[in-house]
Amino acid sequence: MACIEKIYSVSALVGNGACNANCSFCAGKYLRPQAKENENYNKNLEAAIKLSARYGGWSLSLTSSGEPTCDPDALTRALEIYKKCADQGAYFPNVNLFSNGILFGDRDFCEEYIPQWKVLGLGNVALSIHAVRENEQAAAYNLKSYPKLETIIGNIKDFGLGVRATVLLRKDGIDDAWKYEDAVNTLIEKGINNITSWPVGNPDGSRSEYTPSRFGLFKIRRWLQRNALLCHGHVWGGGVYDYHGNILRITDYVTKHDPKKDFVRQLVVFQDGTVAYSWIKEGALCMK
Repeated sequence: MACIEKIYSVSALVGNGACNANCSFCAGKYLRPQAKENENYNKNLEAAIKLSARYGGWSLSLTSSGEPTCDPDALTRALEIYKKCADQGAYFPNVNLFSNGILFGDRDFCEEYIPQWKVLGLGNVALSIHAVRENEQAAAYNLKSYPKLETIIGNIKDFGLGVRATVLLRKDGIDDAWKYEDAVNTLIEKGINNITSWPVGNPDGSRSEYTPSRFGLFKIRRWLQRNALLCHGHVWGGGVYDYHGNILRITDYVTKHDPKKDFVRQLVVFQDGTVAYSWIKEGALCMK
């Protein structure tokens, strides 16, 4: 067993699991029965943030088993916990909200919530991108329509937050180098210059029917190697690239905890109050 030297980040699921989309490949549905009020959640979220900060953590990600903006009050409470920690010295330079972006197309919603979330420490909204054309994005979410990306991006930026993109690599969606290049360039044109990508898969990190082919993923990585400059690699796999002054990151969504390593990629705070060293709880429990 190795001693932990670094805990890079915290990922916290927030809210009641409600969602305004209906993805057939959703990886969060199995966690929704846990999305209930839990007396341990708040104190364990605070403990996870402080523990990660003590071990050099630099990032807090807020997500959900559904869509976090569908329970905005729970999101506010989680950010209040972070603000308390930050005021006590457990500050992260990156506090990101992962969202499908739908409600950010509503100007009134943005005006009501973004200013208070910003005061509490939220820095960026990371939009989940299955396609850069709205009709295809709507189809991926099983919706009749999806707001214009320009509207979503403009609303978020107008209220002082940064906008990032999470390009989800999915079979029959963005699943090869040509589609990836098109998505990246289109997002940059729309004003997003920080783009992370990972392949869709099962919650345990294994491949699913929606995971792109190995050859398709290889070609995407090869395109990055040929067209962008590697800034640094991640110890858990993948890396960060400079693409004409824009940030491109490729990684795996799920990293299984290895007790023989001296680092933890992230502490995951589940909605039932459990804190684990990875999204895979078995063999990775930290707090209950």
